[in-house]
Amino acid sequence: MSSQRGNATRTRAQKHKNRHVFKNDLHDKTPQQMRLNKMHVSTVCQRCKEVIEWKIKYKKYKPLTQAKTCARCQQRTVRKAYHVICRDCALKDHVCAKCLRSADQVDIEAAEPTPQEEQKLQVEMDRLIKSFSERKRRAFLRFMAKGRKQETEDPHELREEEEEEERKAREKATRVRHTREQLLEKIKQLNLAEEDDDYEDDDDDDDEDGDDSGADYDEESSDEEQQNVKTKD
Repeated sequence: MSSQRGNATRTRAQKHKNRHVFKNDLHDKTPQQMRLNKMHVSTVCQRCKEVIEWKIKYKKYKPLTQAKTCARCQQRTVRKAYHVICRDCALKDHVCAKCLRSADQVDIEAAEPTPQEEQKLQVEMDRLIKSFSERKRRAFLRFMAKGRKQETEDPHELREEEEEEERKAREKATRVRHTREQLLEKIKQLNLAEEDDDYEDDDDDDDEDGDDSGADYDEESSDEEQQNVKTKD
């Protein structure tokens, strides 16, 4: 880029190119950095989420040392960096916790459930799958524990240079929990699959009954033939 005033165009390629992907935990294996890499950014719009994830990725994120004052309720309840209102106010007013734009203007990332909400959801799911067979219950528990993939900012950025273990660890770290609606949809699918299995079992039983009746008829006809032969003799 030229230093000439107003000249903002450049024809040559980038002079210094990165050979390797930047890894924020290459020389920093502290629990805080591991916790930041696993953190799910929520209660913010997509633009603010990308900004915070960029700060985490390139070690620009500065976590709070103490709670901040919420701009709505005026209580010291803001525990996440770069947020200006607390989680409860953001959920109540349906706004982004960082830029304060409403949900009518932007899409807001769903909030992570609290430990109390997680326990309540677990009790509800256990009650719903109580009538399932062991195979379907285990399948649902695996689905629930695995979680869903979190959409990343740059899914195609130089992934070839990473080791297989590091890539698996990164994918595992970017997984988040399923929402209640997704879990209920999975239960509905398993219920439909169980009904289909029962219907197929009924059809099989009918086929077996038909085969048995045919065999009985063959036995009776053979007995009658033997009796006719004896009378002729």
